[in-house]
Amino acid sequence: EHGEEVGHYLAAIATAKKPLIAGVDGLAVGVGCTTLLHCDLVYASSRAWLQTPFVDLGLVPEAASSLLGPRLLGYQRAFELLVMGERWTAEQAFQAGLVNAVVEPEQVEALALDKADQLANKPPEALAISRSLLRGDRADAVARIADEGVHFQQRLKSDEARNAFMAFMQKKAR
Repeated sequence: EHGEEVGHYLAAIATAKKPLIAGVDGLAVGVGCTTLLHCDLVYASSRAWLQTPFVDLGLVPEAASSLLGPRLLGYQRAFELLVMGERWTAEQAFQAGLVNAVVEPEQVEALALDKADQLANKPPEALAISRSLLRGDRADAVARIADEGVHFQQRLKSDEARNAFMAFMQKKAR
């Protein structure tokens, strides 16, 4: 089932043993945005933008974003992104602490790969322990992913979500 595959992906990023680095150049919508909350380093291009229109579609936040978002961004900013569904520029995401740096589009990939090389050259045990200490026990994130998943699946079947999706598609068709 589709939901099961997504659940495996989300559990994998929540419990990844190696550092996660993201480079965003363009749209990061929904899980493309909430995945960033699990990353250790995030670099975005000046043309990137982030959005999570979950509530507008009759859905709820996922990927443990309801737990990690307030921790990383503060409650109000997390609410703005995850509930209001406001579209953030890369600069707004940088100001909120979700993005480490905003660079020109042609620099994103090289910067992310350079940071990966820097990490790969660090003493691996010290790196792993330090990352584990900073991230803390991920059991809460895994549990929140499961909790959000139950609500998300229920919401997908709701009249509210069906109506929101139909309205979205009609707006797109115009």
